[in-house]
Amino acid sequence: MSAPARQFRGLSIHGSAETERASRPTHGRVQRGDTATTTATTMGRRSAIDTSAIEAPSGLIYDLENSGFDVEMKSRALLGLTTDFDVLFCGLEGSGYEFVFAERVRVRIELQTYLDGGNNMADMDEVGYGYTCTCAVFRARADVACQHIFWLLDQLRVQLIPASPPSPVLLTSDGHAQGFSRIEQLLSKAGMTMTLQDLAEQLNWPYIRSAGKEGGMSRTQRVRDILSAFSTDVLPDRFRIDLAEPEDGNGRVLQVRTPEQCVVQGDFEATLFRLAVHDDNVFTSLCKAMPPGACAAIYFDKVRERSRRALFRFDRYCQTLGQFKNDEGDPSTSLSAVLETLQTDALNIHKNIHARTPHGLQGAAKALTTLLEEITTRNKDALTDNQYGRAAFSDEDEDSRNLYHQLVGKTDSGSNAGEHFILDALEDLAGEDLYPFKERLEAVLHRVEVNRAPKGFILKLAGIVRAAKMGITRKRATRAGDGERDVERGRKRMR
Repeated sequence: MSAPARQFRGLSIHGSAETERASRPTHGRVQRGDTATTTATTMGRRSAIDTSAIEAPSGLIYDLENSGFDVEMKSRALLGLTTDFDVLFCGLEGSGYEFVFAERVRVRIELQTYLDGGNNMADMDEVGYGYTCTCAVFRARADVACQHIFWLLDQLRVQLIPASPPSPVLLTSDGHAQGFSRIEQLLSKAGMTMTLQDLAEQLNWPYIRSAGKEGGMSRTQRVRDILSAFSTDVLPDRFRIDLAEPEDGNGRVLQVRTPEQCVVQGDFEATLFRLAVHDDNVFTSLCKAMPPGACAAIYFDKVRERSRRALFRFDRYCQTLGQFKNDEGDPSTSLSAVLETLQTDALNIHKNIHARTPHGLQGAAKALTTLLEEITTRNKDALTDNQYGRAAFSDEDEDSRNLYHQLVGKTDSGSNAGEHFILDALEDLAGEDLYPFKERLEAVLHRVEVNRAPKGFILKLAGIVRAAKMGITRKRATRAGDGERDVERGRKRMR
């Protein structure tokens, strides 16, 4: 962990530096006013502040004078509408969206619908809608929005309302704009053209896909993924398996730790792991040091290399029959072991395509294409041309020693019916991700046709090749290219 330590210079347990930047007053937003602090302390002097025309960071004009606010409401709204805050990250949590601010507070918007296990919008009872915040100001009077809520709704409002609203806009005490649809209603529409993930991308807020409802990673999994990315060969599921934080079904950590409770004496790696799981500022700093796109690129590179090494060891063992000292008695060189490794790698790539989307998808396509090429060139007895003349490992037949037959040739029979090695994963990738590999995939198609692969396998691969050649794209929540732009940065961090 020492080599990339310079990446963590911005880590903060208490987040004081982030907090100082988190609530930057926006100069020039309030007419004839200087900063949010100044305006908040001069609320009673109406000659200095025209609260009937407040310009927010979004550019919208609000009329606080005629919104029916008392002095405290007006003060909260004015501070929120004339201040810029930093959102560390946001995402779906249970039945609503949560926004984590650098000030170590969380704003929650309860949705009128929620995503069920199939990523479909499902109705909720009409209870518990609204906006809440964990800050002390909101807790002191929860029937009135705090500055964080006023600011957040303003940011979302200007993105979600298609036409320019009439000026000035009147507000309600909970931050809602009078005469307009509520933000939670707009975010809850199943047919909406812009999701929160789209909004987060436009506003440059990191969006964290939930583990339970959106198929993303839990907080613990993300931290494990980031820290394992600094290793050249350790995959996330094998990184420090002694470190574990209990989670519920939605991927939320059950036991909350203070920064002091995260310290593991004599183990910096374990301490950093716990801090990243429990401290939002540390987690965000780690995400900046090793972005999701870089993690995805590194992960798929590692899996591709793992498959290559497994095949190399197996080939060497078949030709030398264990004459290399490291091969003798090595269970990873057995036929069953290499089959299990390759199948596991293909399944893990498939699973991570969904967990990591939209990041690293071309890396996944490259890993799958490379593995498919390797297997389809091995339609032969693994012991062919063995220099020691050995005909079998034990009592198996020729087909049992044929990796191509075991992984491709049996896909239309028995328990493997309907399952196609690697193709099920390739089919879930868009044509734009497969396009750079169209020639290689087409060559594989010709090869399996000559090798008389099962009809179902050939038909599915032919469809994948067509999609790759056409470069067919599918609509994604965010740009897939974001992940690819992080590839080089991630690889540099590994060096």
